[in-house]
Amino acid sequence: MRQGEPWRCGVCQEQAKQEAFVQSSVEYYFRFHNITVPSADGTGDLATSITVDRYRLGAGQAFVDERYRLAKKIEKDLRIRRQSDPNYSIRVRVSTTGGNEEREFSSFGTTGNDALWALIRYPYVGKGSPEAIQAALQLAAVDLPGSPAIVTPDNCQSYSDKWFGLDCNGFVGNYLRHEYLSIPWWDVNTTEGEIEPNDLISDIWNKFTGTVRNSSAEIDYNDLNLLVMVDQSGKIIPGGSGPSGHIAISGPGDGATIDGLKGKLPRAGDDGVPAICVVESTGAIEEADGKTGLARSYYAYVDHPHLPAVFRMHRGLNGGLISVRVKGLPWQQ
Repeated sequence: MRQGEPWRCGVCQEQAKQEAFVQSSVEYYFRFHNITVPSADGTGDLATSITVDRYRLGAGQAFVDERYRLAKKIEKDLRIRRQSDPNYSIRVRVSTTGGNEEREFSSFGTTGNDALWALIRYPYVGKGSPEAIQAALQLAAVDLPGSPAIVTPDNCQSYSDKWFGLDCNGFVGNYLRHEYLSIPWWDVNTTEGEIEPNDLISDIWNKFTGTVRNSSAEIDYNDLNLLVMVDQSGKIIPGGSGPSGHIAISGPGDGATIDGLKGKLPRAGDDGVPAICVVESTGAIEEADGKTGLARSYYAYVDHPHLPAVFRMHRGLNGGLISVRVKGLPWQQ
C-alpha cells in the first residue's frame, strides 16, 4: 500500500485539534473509542475511556425494556428532587470537543417529542452520539434514596458493551448532523430536510449536498465522500424494514494506492488501485480483530463494468467487494 500525501488516517485527529475546526469523520470515529462521562455537578468525571464500537441494529425487546427502565428511573428521580425543590430541572453535563457543556430539561416524558427522551433512547438502538451515550450513562448513575443507580462508575463499560452500539446510518447520520452540520448535540428531534441518524440510507443520500461521482476519475480523496450500497441494478438499498443496505463515509485528505488486487477486484491492474480511507459501523467481520462494529480501512475502487456511476470497491477491513454510489463534497475547515 502506498499512502497519499497530505493527511494520514491516524494523524488528522491531532491536526484538527490544533486548528480547532470541524472534526473530520475519522476524528469522530475515534471519539467513540474514548468517551468521558462527566458528573452532573461538574465535580469530576464518572468514567473515562469508555468505548462504544459494537454493531447494534434495531431494538430487540430487551433493549426497549432497558431504555424504559432508565426512563422510569429519570421520572422517579425528578419526582424525588421536586419534593424539596418544586422548580428542579434535570441537568445533563457532557464532554464535547469544545469542552464540557450543560443542558437543562424542565420536564421529561416518553411520549411526543420530548427532547431528553429522544436523546437518551438512541444509544440502545444503534443511533446514539457520544453525547447521547454520556447523557444516558450519567442519568443511569444517579443514586438517590429510594432510587438506586442503574450503573456505577466501575461498570459503565460493561453496561455500554451490553446495551449500546451503532449501526451504519447511526454513525454516519450523527456525524453529518452534529459535527459537519453543527446541529447541537441535544437536538435530535427530526426537522424536515435535516439529516438525522434514524434516516433511511436513501434519505441521507438525498439530503447530503455533495456531487454525484460518475466515474472513478471524479472521486477525490481530499473530499468528504459519502458511499451507499446499491443492488444488482444499481439502485440504492434504503435499509429500514427492507433488504440490508450500507452507508459509510470517507476521511477527507486521506488517500492511498493499493497493490496486489489483480484478480481480486475487477479491472485492477499491475499498477495498483486508488483508494480512500473509509470509516463505518458495519455488520461485516473485520479480519484484524474478528469483530463487527466501527471500522477504519482503505477502500480501493474501480468503475463498475456494467452500471454507470456505480463503483466496485475492495474493502480493506475484510477484502470483500461492495458496489456503491458516491457523492463527494469539498472538505472545508
